[in-house]
Amino acid sequence: MNEEVEPIEQRLEKAIKNGAPELNVQKITKVERLTGGLSSQNYFVTADTDGGEETWVMRVEPKEGIITPYSMEREFNLLRAVAKEGIPVPDVLYLEQDKSVMDGAFILMSLVKGEIYSQDDPRLHADPALKKSIQHQFVEALAKLHGISQDVLTNYATGTEAVRAEVAVYRTRLARAEQIPNPALRHALDVLEQGAPKAQRISLLHGDYRLPNLMFNEGKLVAILDWELARIGDPLGDIAFTQTTGAGVCSIEGELAEYYTELTGIKIDEAEMEYQRFLEGTKGGIIGLGGATAVSKGGTDLRLLSVATFAQGGGRQPAAAGIGNAFENILEKQP
Repeated sequence: MNEEVEPIEQRLEKAIKNGAPELNVQKITKVERLTGGLSSQNYFVTADTDGGEETWVMRVEPKEGIITPYSMEREFNLLRAVAKEGIPVPDVLYLEQDKSVMDGAFILMSLVKGEIYSQDDPRLHADPALKKSIQHQFVEALAKLHGISQDVLTNYATGTEAVRAEVAVYRTRLARAEQIPNPALRHALDVLEQGAPKAQRISLLHGDYRLPNLMFNEGKLVAILDWELARIGDPLGDIAFTQTTGAGVCSIEGELAEYYTELTGIKIDEAEMEYQRFLEGTKGGIIGLGGATAVSKGGTDLRLLSVATFAQGGGRQPAAAGIGNAFENILEKQP
């Protein structure tokens, strides 16, 4: 006879009462899976507490992830660190590393009220003043983030070291994702490693900085979300991401690039950006391959398939010719 599986609400209630008694939980009344996100699994958690009903957000390490390995502890500590620097993020309330509770380590965070704009949200095009405000807040928050000491994560002496470390991470991810050898992506990583440029500055990077990962309330930025890809590196990496995978109304180019330079002193040199866009395009291809591989191995989460489609051509990646030109330029600069 099979043993009855304890309901998720009861397992979670026991864990929180034991690990975070300061939250004063009386009973977990509801756990609701959210559909958003392409990596960690997100839930609303509703609880009766000594102070009344509370709703929190829970981020759980996924079974079939696209950017493995995950570290909820790393994300928990990073969110605390950037919050101390004045970056708007949800409050992190509790870290649980016992994977038996939710079938994966998880973070419990405060629920930030607000709205999220899509890459080309029609509301922004209909209201020029709102569009300009959102664009400027987008740039200002990234400029502030790039001013944070790199000590919040493993750091490097130079931008070249940081880029080569990032290439090494994606070499490992490619090895996990390949079902058959992919010589094009392998060679792209070789070129990126050999041609790693110097950096004007190295700082904390978000790694997934795009409008859908920012939350606004009455037109004011109140939270930056999804920090799994945060790293230390060349700030131009985040700029390149806004021009490629994260392209849309807030792509940091033209006047927005000039505004970013005004705030940070970091020049957005087009020759350097060729390398960074090529790097982001290569990473996007590997992430997409990882999503497809996870699906083929039994991952049933449709987010895996959606990210595979996005990164393999469904998203706003640079045109193939543009990537090819960057590839050739990087090759030419190598000794």
